[in-house]
Amino acid sequence: MKIRFERANDNLSFKRRLTAQELPRYTKAVKQGLKVLDKEVGVIVHNSSAPSRTFLNTGIGSLLSKTSEVFFIPFLASHGVSSIQQEPNYLRRKFDPSPYDCLSTSKNIYMIPLERLATAEYGNILDKSDFRAVVNSRANKETNKVNYSKIHHDYNKILRKSFENYLKKVNDDTLSKEEFQSLQVVLNKIEELKSEKPLEMEAHALYPILAQKNHSEDWKSWNETDKKLYFEQTPNTINRLNFLRKKYRHEIDFFVFKQALVELEIEKANSRNAEKGIKIIADTPVAFTPAEVWMNQDLFLDGLCLGCPPDYFSKNGQRWGFPVMNPETIFNKDGSLAKGGEFLKKRYEEIFKDAPGGVRIDHVIGLIDPFVYKNAEPLMNDSNSGRLYSSPEKPLFSKYTRYDAKDYFSMFEKIIFPAAEKMGVNKSDIIAEDLGELTSHVVNVIKKLGLPGLSIVQFGANGLSSPEKNVIMLGSHDNKSFIEYTDDFFNNHSGLNGNRDYFMYKTHILAADTVPYDKDENAYREEIRYDKSKFILASFVDMFVGNAKRIQIFFTDLFGIGETYNVPGTKKDCWTLRIPDNFEKVYSENLKKGKAVNFAEVLSVAIKHKGQEFVNKYSDLVKELENFAKILKQ
Repeated sequence: MKIRFERANDNLSFKRRLTAQELPRYTKAVKQGLKVLDKEVGVIVHNSSAPSRTFLNTGIGSLLSKTSEVFFIPFLASHGVSSIQQEPNYLRRKFDPSPYDCLSTSKNIYMIPLERLATAEYGNILDKSDFRAVVNSRANKETNKVNYSKIHHDYNKILRKSFENYLKKVNDDTLSKEEFQSLQVVLNKIEELKSEKPLEMEAHALYPILAQKNHSEDWKSWNETDKKLYFEQTPNTINRLNFLRKKYRHEIDFFVFKQALVELEIEKANSRNAEKGIKIIADTPVAFTPAEVWMNQDLFLDGLCLGCPPDYFSKNGQRWGFPVMNPETIFNKDGSLAKGGEFLKKRYEEIFKDAPGGVRIDHVIGLIDPFVYKNAEPLMNDSNSGRLYSSPEKPLFSKYTRYDAKDYFSMFEKIIFPAAEKMGVNKSDIIAEDLGELTSHVVNVIKKLGLPGLSIVQFGANGLSSPEKNVIMLGSHDNKSFIEYTDDFFNNHSGLNGNRDYFMYKTHILAADTVPYDKDENAYREEIRYDKSKFILASFVDMFVGNAKRIQIFFTDLFGIGETYNVPGTKKDCWTLRIPDNFEKVYSENLKKGKAVNFAEVLSVAIKHKGQEFVNKYSDLVKELENFAKILKQ
């Protein structure tokens, strides 16, 4: 049976869709509206959350998949989306689905689109019956949520079969020229990885094996030889490493094979996406993975961890447990890059290579003026915690003090910016996630370097208060969906028993900031106060009439899905939510309910907010957008 990729009968019918003739006109109008308003729109979709057509659904999504290529990416492009911010693209832990707490910086194998392995593109190294078996046995068919335990089992099993078939075929003299050429591409990528990253590939392959042997993913609890395997050259470590290389040669090759598949698919997807006008934006934590630290123990401070000081949200502070790089290993005394600096630069080059749209740096404060604490002590206090670079009065940190203000810029000017430039990424596409306690040094670096920050509506931001360089969004992966936020806002504040003054104030400001020129402001304000869909529409419009030129929309808010993706500080039911297989139907139905984003309506209202003279200049565009807004509601 041949796997087909054209549209299948996935219950996609609904009352009104844009016709083949209307869709190009709609897209042109939306893009023109964005240009007139000087805005760019991006979405936040983690790979695991991407949709899959039912007959291709293995239980987890991928932005590299055939569904994304043929249906999802074109859908986003048709609505004027020009970027997709994904999660950190790293190798997941076996028992932790969080993409922000990964095992190593090797690529996430769950991104591999298994369906492509069952085609001539990869010499049919995956049997189609094996692929169908994975699809048919996937978990959570009704809830459309990821079961990571099942995925871990299925992907390693099916990829191992593909690897064994690959080894047989690559050594088969009877292969056709076409089949051999398709496999040669994989072989070339494998050789490239082995040549460019020999120790990294080997160590990252061995890490999960040693974790299993030592009954822990924490290398610090391993036996002494395994703990120092790449750190000290002693007779014990040399003999142990030679033994592991010989015993697990096949496993190491299997690991590199999987990494080659991910790398190839990322390269091809970036090329395809560029044709659609879409670029991938990476997301990277300042935290280091266990495998990185295990391999480079001499680069990190012993006993100190990155965290967050006590504040309104946490009276005792937050003990994240992230390793802290020794500042003395980052730069030499003459300012040039030392071993740690070269390590960091290579790390960022790899990120920018895969993400031509730039990067969001999670907790950028940790790069500029990190707050650290002594991990051995149970509670933070004034003597065992503080700013690593700006606490000269504390004996624990005094030797690392940076007295010259320009030294706080060095991480960007000597490492991150050069890495971006090398990979062809603009400095303006490096987004600084700056939530937390901002020290004067952090503020100074962000301001003088012009780093874009984040303005989040659920944290009190609005369009007119957001800086032009910032990225504005209703919420991120760490917030409730905007549907849930709106429900809570109306339920907790609009009634007599709630904080009605706050409700009245917020809706008053929202109405004043978004009212179109041809509407009575008082009447418009009342609509916002009594109709949740009008409140949601105005909230979207607010982002498009404000100062920030870049807008990001989390996938739940784009599709009007009223579910939470992640609750910080918890593990249960987090990181599992996916966009439904029949996402066009879900979008259409929620759009009609006033929950999903009606781009045509948002843009037309945003243009009309600028006044009659502005509207007169673009009257044909406004009419076109209003027409499509009505069609999409039918």
